[in-house]
Amino acid sequence: MDGELRLRFLGHAAFDLSVDGVRLCLDPHKPGALGGRFQLPAIQGPFDALVCTHRHEDHASWTPELGTQRWIDPPARLGSVMLEARPAFHDAHGGARMGMIRMVSVRGNGIRVVHCGDLGGYDDDDVAWLQGADVLLVPAGGTYTLDGAQAAELVRRVQPSWAVPIHCLDSRIDLPLAPVDDFLTAWTGAVIGIDELVVRRGPASPCRVALLNVP
Repeated sequence: MDGELRLRFLGHAAFDLSVDGVRLCLDPHKPGALGGRFQLPAIQGPFDALVCTHRHEDHASWTPELGTQRWIDPPARLGSVMLEARPAFHDAHGGARMGMIRMVSVRGNGIRVVHCGDLGGYDDDDVAWLQGADVLLVPAGGTYTLDGAQAAELVRRVQPSWAVPIHCLDSRIDLPLAPVDDFLTAWTGAVIGIDELVVRRGPASPCRVALLNVP
């Protein structure tokens, strides 16, 4: 529908994003990634293109079910959809331990979604770049990324209309990640559990957290 954006969570850090006739898969994973520690099912397409925040295999893997081998490297344009990126740190030590990632901004129908990838630390300039996001996809599992309290503080500073915590504990993923409850304990605003986030163009609204179910 004109003037809206649809977002479905596919587990870990992967999303199905549809806007203005374009369907993107953000940070696709594959079953059996990381030496068999990933037991999420294959992501079902078809997508128009794939986008990743960094080249770790739990964020940038291809399977035939995706329906395309086209990777988009921001900055880029796909139809009317604009993609931009900002380098950021994968850890709280200036990238010395885990290297670099990029935060990816997707803008279409006047709506902006930012996927923070495996963000492990940020500064005031990063916060300024994130300002104006309608939807912020923010890691909150700790270990490799921001923890729950740090993620909640970033959301409070950015004040998107919607925030979605990602990269948290999942029984199908054998990684030492904290549960999303750690984020919810630190967050004091509204929380809504839904299957699909539909964002419509319009005035900014007070920040809410969406807990998206995995189909």
